[in-house]
Amino acid sequence: MRTIKIYVPPGQAGPLLEFLPTLDEKLRRKLLQQIVRLSQIHLCDLKEPHFKHFVLEKYNQLYELREKNKVLARIIFTIRDGDIILLAPFIKRQPRDTMKALEQSLRMLADIREAPEFAVNMKWEEYL
Repeated sequence: MRTIKIYVPPGQAGPLLEFLPTLDEKLRRKLLQQIVRLSQIHLCDLKEPHFKHFVLEKYNQLYELREKNKVLARIIFTIRDGDIILLAPFIKRQPRDTMKALEQSLRMLADIREAPEFAVNMKWEEYL
């Protein structure tokens, strides 16, 4: 089982921790189940419709966790040293939302490279 980490800059709650409480209960539960599943499945099983690997060279280290209820919830993540790092969560309303999240994720990855302590273990107890 891989460790799930989240991006948390110093002095802030982190984007995922701010995002989860804004979702309705059913969607939040489905998203958390997918995150737990993500920690358990083999990388070759990261397939659509629930997972997407970006193939463009600029984004090829990024993946998208996808879940829907009444809205499309997405979380951009990466796999680093065997750990899953959840980066940019968002509600997809139009195609450019994904591009914004990808660019934001690249900035987050750069932050993590400079300061690895920005990737912290997620405390599941608060959300399960």
